[in-house]
This record gives sequence, C-alpha cells and structure tokens, in this order.
Amino acid sequence: METPAAVTGPQAGQQVQKQQQQQQHSKRIQSISKHDTHRICSGQVILNLATAVKELLENALDAGATNVEVRLKEYGSEMIEVSDNGSGVKPEDYQALTLKYHTSKLQQFTDLSDLGTFGFRGEALSSLCALADLSVVTRTASQDVGAKLEFDHGGRLVQQASCPRGVGTTVAVKDLFKSLPVRHREFMRNCKTELSRLVSVLQAYAMVSPQVRIVATHQAGKAARTTLVCTPGGPSTTLRAAMVCVLGARVAEAVVPLELQLPASPSLPDGGKVVGFVSKAHAGKASGGSDLARHQQFVFLNGRPVDLPRVNKALNDCYRSLTSALHGSARPIAVLDLQLPRSLVDVNVVPDKRTVMMQCEQEVVHALEQALQELWEPSRHTYALNSVASPAPRPTTQTTLKPSAFPVVGVPGSGRGAAKGGADLAGMAMGGPTRNKQPEAVGGGPKGSAAAAAAA
Repeated sequence: METPAAVTGPQAGQQVQKQQQQQQHSKRIQSISKHDTHRICSGQVILNLATAVKELLENALDAGATNVEVRLKEYGSEMIEVSDNGSGVKPEDYQALTLKYHTSKLQQFTDLSDLGTFGFRGEALSSLCALADLSVVTRTASQDVGAKLEFDHGGRLVQQASCPRGVGTTVAVKDLFKSLPVRHREFMRNCKTELSRLVSVLQAYAMVSPQVRIVATHQAGKAARTTLVCTPGGPSTTLRAAMVCVLGARVAEAVVPLELQLPASPSLPDGGKVVGFVSKAHAGKASGGSDLARHQQFVFLNGRPVDLPRVNKALNDCYRSLTSALHGSARPIAVLDLQLPRSLVDVNVVPDKRTVMMQCEQEVVHALEQALQELWEPSRHTYALNSVASPAPRPTTQTTLKPSAFPVVGVPGSGRGAAKGGADLAGMAMGGPTRNKQPEAVGGGPKGSAAAAAAA
C-alpha cells in the first residue's frame, strides 16, 4: 500500500490553517473558570486610578465617615491608602468583605428604586484584589482592638492579626494594575494625567459632601508631600464654603446661587428641584469665569456625581448666547445638584455609576435653560468696564540757571540787554546758535560798569 506523498510548500501551510479552523469550529461551549471570570470582570470595574480611589471613598462615605484621608505614593502606582472614621467592619463580615457581589447596601433588585448609598454592586474590593495587593485594617465601636486583614488576588482572606486602630477602616492598595501589563504600562506613562483626573473626582465628592472633612495628599519620590484637596468639614460647612476651599477664593466672587423648582408634570409627578451655583453673566478672566471654568462644571444627581452631557451642553450654549462674542470659548462655572425622585432615575447603567438615565431628562434640561436665560438675560447688552483711574500728576522739576552759563548782556534796567539775553536763552533751549560766543562779565563793580558802558 502506497503512502500519500507529503505536501510541501504553500499547500502545506493552507492545509494546516484549514485544520486549525476546523478544530476551532468544533470546540464546545463551556463555562469560563471563576478565576478567569474574576480577572476579566475586574478590569471593567476598576478602569483607572480615579475609579479605584472613587470606590474606596464611596465606601467610606457610605459607612458614615466624617473624616476621610486619601494618601498616594508615586501617583498611586506604589500605594493608595484611604482611611476613615466610619462604622468599621464587623468580624463576621471579614471574609465576605472582598467577595464578588457581596454587599450590605442592597438586598434585592427592587431596592434600586429607593437607593440612598453611593455603592451597591459589591464589586469594588473584589476587583481591587484581582488587580493589586489589598489589605484592610478595621475596628468597630464594640471592639477593643482592631484587626488587620490581608486578602489574595481571588478575594479570599489569607491572614488576620490584631492591630491598634481607632473606630473606622483603612484600606491599602499596593501595585495597582500589576496583573494587567498593558494597562500598567499605560498607567505609568500617563500617571500625571491620571492624577489630574483623580483630583477632579475628589473635588466633586468634597463639594457634594461638605460636612465631611476630606484631605488628599500625594508624595512622589523623596519630595515633600503635597496636598491635592482639603476641606474643613463640620456640620456648619455649606456648599459655598466647600467650593471656596476646593476651587479657590475667586469663585466666591464669580458665582451666584441658582434654585429652580420643577413643577409636577406627567413625566415628573412629584416635581423636583435644581440647586447650586453658576457663574455670573460676565464673569470673565478677571473674575475667573473663562479660565477656571474649563474643567469646573460639576453635576450631581441626588447627591451623586454623574456625567450628564445634555446638562453641560445647556449650560455652555446658554452662557455663550448671552455673553459677548469676545468670550465665545468661555464656559460657566457650575455646581448643580438635580434633586429628583429616585424612582425616575437609573444609576445601574455602567459599573462606575457615572452614566445614568433619567425618565424626565428633556423636561429638566428645558426648565434649566429657561432659568439660566432669566438669570443671564438682563446682562445681554451690558459690558463690565474696568475702572479707569485718573492719571497721577507728573513730577515737576525746577531748573536753576547759573549766570555764568547763561549771561545776560546789557546795562541793568535797559530793555536792549534783557531782550538780547532772552533771545540767547530761547535759542539755546531750541537747540539753535547763540549770538554771543564768549561770556561777558556782568557785575556792579567799576570794571563791570565800564565794560557795560563801552559795550553800550
């Protein structure tokens, strides 16, 4: 029996490729392992540095903290630490703390219609375990001493030890994105940009929670630790005071309060409210309107920082239509909180909960545009002028002419000599020639009188 001849050349490559395709088509559908599923989903929950810190900050606020400290080392690539004075974690919840889809904020799907916390998905700590090294130090009011917990990349508790700690929780994240080489390289390459985005997120939470003291610091290398965000907190701290701490003192002079009552309607049965601050009509560069506002529009939905592009577009378009053409690229500063019934909004759209859906978005945007026009319309044809101060008086100088330099020739008392001397002075002042090249002696003595008489 003859054996088939071996196929060589291009035909061999085509045959191998065909066999590989047949093998791929013949693969059965099977379940992905829990380990791989955990890694795949975790990368979708924690997208960048800002998302990682946001999740930890939201956990602290949901725990009732009034003091939150965020510390970063090397732009967050080496360590992220978030410490709070909240309620802490109970010992019976230590193992469930970092398990996927384990949370104390949600029991069933219908609870989303009346959700009052920032987090609810139970994914943050579990995802951070998959992407970094995570440890927790926590203590409740009923405990005499705290506990230090260390978790593996699967979210399992691997070590527990007693540790001194006040009531509250400290979460430390080390080597973020080490398990995702491509994302880690991108993170290190754009670390300064990532830090800038994080500051914007921290500013938003500092303003939406003005009664909470939030301090964020960063240390790069051996340099001194720098403060990124700092708010005083306290029961009496208002939104305006938090804005001044976060955005600067110039903002207090550049914004005005806005309070809009949304009437009841078929799409908004119980009505609603929009409160906050927006720029003055002509808050130009001098008062910080166009320079400061480029990245300083913060929109909240029931106290939650969100992205609402249509609201931002309404702010920018209305502001530009009612201001001078010289400020065509200007954007208003805006810190607005849309207070609507929770049953009319859906915050479970994406894992980071920044993208939301509103049942009455069109109506809210239209009412906001009308309110902004009423606020800015009176200033449509007015322009702020810089005060022009009266010019300062010019200093006067007095020049003393010495007789030896500018002699007056003539007999004292005669008009001829005086006229001649005056002409000489005028000629020298204009830069012209003088008639007398040599100074002549003038005086009251005999020689002076004789010389004057001879010249006469």
